[in-house]
Amino acid sequence: MELRHLRYFLAAAQSESFTRAADVLHITQPTLSHQIKQIEDQLGMPLFDRVGRIVKLTTAGEVFTGYAKRALQEVDSGMDALHELNNLRHGKLTLGVLSSFGTFRLPQILGDFNSTYPGIKVTLLRMRSGEIEKRLLDGELNFGVAYAPSGTDQIDAQPLFSEPLALLVGDRHPLVGCPGLPLSTLTKHGLILLTAEYNSRKMIDAMLFANGVTPHIVMEMNAIEPILATVRYSNLATILSANFIHETPGLHQVPLTPTVTHTVAIFTRRDSYLSAAVRALIETIRGRF
Repeated sequence: MELRHLRYFLAAAQSESFTRAADVLHITQPTLSHQIKQIEDQLGMPLFDRVGRIVKLTTAGEVFTGYAKRALQEVDSGMDALHELNNLRHGKLTLGVLSSFGTFRLPQILGDFNSTYPGIKVTLLRMRSGEIEKRLLDGELNFGVAYAPSGTDQIDAQPLFSEPLALLVGDRHPLVGCPGLPLSTLTKHGLILLTAEYNSRKMIDAMLFANGVTPHIVMEMNAIEPILATVRYSNLATILSANFIHETPGLHQVPLTPTVTHTVAIFTRRDSYLSAAVRALIETIRGRF
């Protein structure tokens, strides 16, 4: 089995169509079908269920996908290692980051990084902490920035910074200027929170439960930007990092007692090779904190 077989297989798996995958790969559809058949013959089992023009992974195909991704990731890492001989003049990397980090903290860092290393192509993906972990393990990311701790011992989480959580309110909210608020009083105020799949929401739920607080949640959203925008123009509040008040005009923080903090960390797959480009960007990020 050759590397092209793995690339052809993954392209077909992603597009769920041999025709579309062939277009992406710049080969003919019969050529792609023949290459996939070679893989299946070598493995002794079908990797795709073919239903008309649509192809779906079989159970064997789903299992093989993770190994194929990691194999190609290792090859790409080897190529990156050779690119180091070019003194970081060339390279590429993909990182996954929390939505808030990618929106408010990372743009200037990436601008400075590009000025120093213009030959390195950076692909940035915003996603939840759980998705960052999954795609790291699948070999789709070089590293991530997520909330610690990691949910698996296969990932190293190196703390970057910690930040307090606070009640964030807009200009018209009656709590503007309040020096502090016990968690127990949150039952009196309408809240907008992130949806339940976010690690930060899970942490907030655990914090409130531990303190016997049943919050008055009137809205949930799966992105931070619309939450902050709604808070700015309403009498609703949210619980997020206190640092958002420095990034978003018209927001005010009300410290919560007891104080709760969460830690943002650099996530890397344990025992994976980090290219010079990846190490350079990680150090650039660390240098800011």
